[in-house]
Amino acid sequence: MKDKPIAVFITLLAGLIACICSIINKAGLMGTLITVLVTLFVFMIIGLIVNSIVAKQDREAEKRAKDLKQKEEEEKKKGLKEMSELSGEDEADKV
Repeated sequence: MKDKPIAVFITLLAGLIACICSIINKAGLMGTLITVLVTLFVFMIIGLIVNSIVAKQDREAEKRAKDLKQKEEEEKKKGLKEMSELSGEDEADKV
């Protein structure tokens, strides 16, 4: 399963918004730098949490799909076995 770069997108978007807000408020260089660094750090953590939740949901969905497919195959095999047993009884009645 490939990881989705959710954390990266969330972090970059938060950094962009922080930069734009600093420019609009005409903050100094040091204030802008601190604001952007703190914003990037916080939103990177948030992005990693979101990424782990999404990955867990994907794993559970794959497991459910695999279980459902396995159950369908077992039911199909059971149905074929019953059909072969019924056809075997019919042949025995004819003889």
